Amino acid sequence: MNIPGHTGTGWCIFVYNLSPDSDESVLWQLFGPFGAVNNVKVIRDFNTNKCKGFGFVTMTNYDEAAMAIASLNGYRLGDRVLQVSFKTNKTHKS
Repeated sequence: MNIPGHTGTGWCIFVYNLSPDSDESVLWQLFGPFGAVNNVKVIRDFNTNKCKGFGFVTMTNYDEAAMAIASLNGYRLGDRVLQVSFKTNKTHKS
């Protein structure tokens, strides 16, 4: 069964438009109030160690993850507006 965002450990949420100085603690603070967060990961540039502008949050409960997405998509963090959604597996159709 292929459900967008669902992994073996929970629901993976894609967070886009993070600032270059964002780190994992920012994501913990944003998503923690909505429920149990399993894992957060900010994607960093290998050379500069700065955030590449996106990251992932894994939450245990679907309803909590959906509420976090509904509340944080469009949220202004500093001078940026976040785009938040369930992670989708990119499939290339031939």
